[in-house]
Amino acid sequence: MEKRYQVFISSTRKDLEEERRILTDALLLNQFIPVGMEHFPASSDKAWPIIRRFIDECDFYVLVIAGMYGSINPENDLSYTESEYLYAAQAKKPLYAFVHKDISSLRSGMVEPTAKRRRQRDAFIARVEADLVRATWSDPSNLATAVTSALNRATRESSAVGWVRADSIPEQFGALHADLLDPCTRLGIGQVSIDGVAGSEMRENLARARTTRIMSTSAVRLLEIYKQSFIDSVRDGGRIQILLPDPEGTFLADVEESESAHGPRGVKISEEVAVVRQRLLEIVREVPNSGSGRPLSSFGTVEIGYFTTHLRSTLVLCDDHWGWLTLTLPPARAPETASLALNGGDRSLLNVCVRHFERTWEVVTSRGSTELLGP
Repeated sequence: MEKRYQVFISSTRKDLEEERRILTDALLLNQFIPVGMEHFPASSDKAWPIIRRFIDECDFYVLVIAGMYGSINPENDLSYTESEYLYAAQAKKPLYAFVHKDISSLRSGMVEPTAKRRRQRDAFIARVEADLVRATWSDPSNLATAVTSALNRATRESSAVGWVRADSIPEQFGALHADLLDPCTRLGIGQVSIDGVAGSEMRENLARARTTRIMSTSAVRLLEIYKQSFIDSVRDGGRIQILLPDPEGTFLADVEESESAHGPRGVKISEEVAVVRQRLLEIVREVPNSGSGRPLSSFGTVEIGYFTTHLRSTLVLCDDHWGWLTLTLPPARAPETASLALNGGDRSLLNVCVRHFERTWEVVTSRGSTELLGP
């Protein structure tokens, strides 16, 4: 998407009128949008709020200093140029400063006439030099070349927002849709959660699922957050299958060793697996209490299996119509990682996950590593 970047030009006016004109022309030729004091009202009282707004909207801030300090902003007794610089720094704008190479060579009308104003100018230059790696310039043409060169480089390296033509958005959106959104739709990816939180959608799907398949390195938090949904599902005849790592297996030992290299993580995963089993037993015990005296035969089942090797991920599969996939790498855990909500379909990622779970369950069952917990 073609962008143009807005550049705020900050400098004194009286001594740099020609430099500003040449610099503005150069920026326009290089496809930038220059903004400066030429666009502000004559009254400084009315100008300052507009100046702040333009700085807020700009992508880059360019400061040009020569022999003058400039008119004073009554709000802080600093020049408007220095006030603009401080505001741009506070707004965390990319700052570029260009200081005249030899201020002593400027003719008298182009420098501050009083010692006080010259000291203020020099103090401002010292502040800028302490903050930034500033460049120097000697004539208007040299200044324009230095500024445009720096900004052209910045647009390649910076994450500045920029501006685009309104009539280019539909075309660009169409390309984005074809490259990104269409493949996601074909794969059945309905949502991306950047923090791994599923919220009410997970709760509702777990509660009404006839078959819930879970594959996780731990699943402690999952059972803690959605305990009632699991109870509701089993009460209504649902089947829960959960695959966890073998507490004595090599896979879990490798994961725990990898996590330990990044500092202590509290309870070991092998201990969490034991906690998960206890929580599943609690769910089994609580189901009859929520079943209004119904016979045990009307309730669903809870089964647990133990795998020995597996791509580290969290899978939550509700029947064949909805799923939650989180891929994690140590030292991260599932709640710390982006996740995908999956919808069903012939070529969907959900279908692939279901087949993966079922095949893993078959392998675990063939080894006698499954357990029926009830009811």
